Amino acid sequence: MRRILPKGTLAIAMVALSGTALKVFAGQDSVSREHPRYSQASLSGSYAFVGTYAANIAANLGVMSFDGIGGVKGVVIVNQPAANGLRTLVRVTVNGTYSVNNDGTGVIAFTVTFADGHTADVTEDFVITHAESRGGVLIATSMFDAQEQPSVVISGNVFVTHTYTRRPD
Repeated sequence: MRRILPKGTLAIAMVALSGTALKVFAGQDSVSREHPRYSQASLSGSYAFVGTYAANIAANLGVMSFDGIGGVKGVVIVNQPAANGLRTLVRVTVNGTYSVNNDGTGVIAFTVTFADGHTADVTEDFVITHAESRGGVLIATSMFDAQEQPSVVISGNVFVTHTYTRRPD
């Protein structure tokens, strides 16, 4: 038995479904509206980090302070190879800015200052890997980044990554 629908019913149903599909594809589904988004405030406080250089030829560690509105500063200690198989420690300071996208990805732009006063610019792309909600704001508790250009401390076109962990208030 065939059912006959009132004229225009199929067209109305298609328009309704198309509107839903467009909202989903545009990132406006009900799930995303119910969850808070990441923002500059998601990076706020003190973060310890550990960095790894390609082939594990060196490591770095330090503490960064993010201000919650786009500013960052910190101290980095690099344990790097030296002559005769020995290692040396290089201490640098960093100062810069950051931006956070709604999806928890972002960019940090640092100026690295060496003990002798010379500087180098570094850009790092990051993703927030864990966060907790505080007063409706997602605060990153850990993140991972990859430096866009080779190391400015160790020569030889060496790739650098970092893992950050938020320290207690």
